[in-house]
Amino acid sequence: MFGVGSLKQKVVVFDDSLRIVENPAVALIPGYMLVKPLIMYLGFPEKLITSGLMPIKTPVIPGSMGVGRVVETYNGDGSIVGKNIVISPFHNEEVLGVDRNGLLGNFVSLPTGYIHSTVEKPRALQALTPLVHHAYALAGKLHDNPLILGCELLSILTGIFSRNKGFEPAFICGDGLREASKFGFKVFKNLGEMPSTVKTLVITSYSPILTGAVIEKTHPQHIIVSPLSFTNYLKLPLREKVVIERATSFRVESFNEAEKGLQEAKNEVKVVEVDDVGKTLGLIPPRGLGVVVKYSKLFQATPDEQA
Repeated sequence: MFGVGSLKQKVVVFDDSLRIVENPAVALIPGYMLVKPLIMYLGFPEKLITSGLMPIKTPVIPGSMGVGRVVETYNGDGSIVGKNIVISPFHNEEVLGVDRNGLLGNFVSLPTGYIHSTVEKPRALQALTPLVHHAYALAGKLHDNPLILGCELLSILTGIFSRNKGFEPAFICGDGLREASKFGFKVFKNLGEMPSTVKTLVITSYSPILTGAVIEKTHPQHIIVSPLSFTNYLKLPLREKVVIERATSFRVESFNEAEKGLQEAKNEVKVVEVDDVGKTLGLIPPRGLGVVVKYSKLFQATPDEQA
């Protein structure tokens, strides 16, 4: 392990509450890279860790996905140093910003396995690229009309891709009903409105009690689970055959098709510019479908490069 001593680190840390922590250096270990975050998406993971609804190990630096510039690597890998990278939220069964320290700082140390792709000219909405690809992958597993559990951005994007494939998705969620309704989706306000059987259930949000009640009520034959739902176990009815798929892909080849889905939802995601990491404290927990944060001191773009 060695420290990058010339770079002072300033990060947001959650430990029962949010606070700013300043460190005199950033430590790098084998397999890690030093990243200067440029753009970040704050959404459901940041809502979840600050809600107290799910037990997590603290202290932790939030920030699950975004775009950053590689400053240095432990082994001096010149192929990525200086590159702008899109950062995926999921690698080796760990979600960035929840299971391990994330992006919410001026400099952060990350495993190289979280690199999703590289970009030449970063744009604000490129922070959403892994989420868009993941939603496309979830929809790709469908064989019939799905019931989507959750009304977060991942849920909405999954519904958009489902609809684009000719399916008629419906939603059930604890909150966020208004967001899903904006896109013309059928949203069940309570369990009593739901049908007694559903062939396919897609779990995109963390809600153990609601998930259990929906499974008990609808007896799904096919359950698709996103790791961003943080659903690690399911209570299933006895003597019923259920196919469970855990979708872990955050990169798909049909990039153009995936981008089309983002166009439908992008106007519902706010883009905010800040000049210091400390000013992100007021954005957590994020409202609605989340917020994309740009560091104005680190990220400079011409007008035609703006999202």
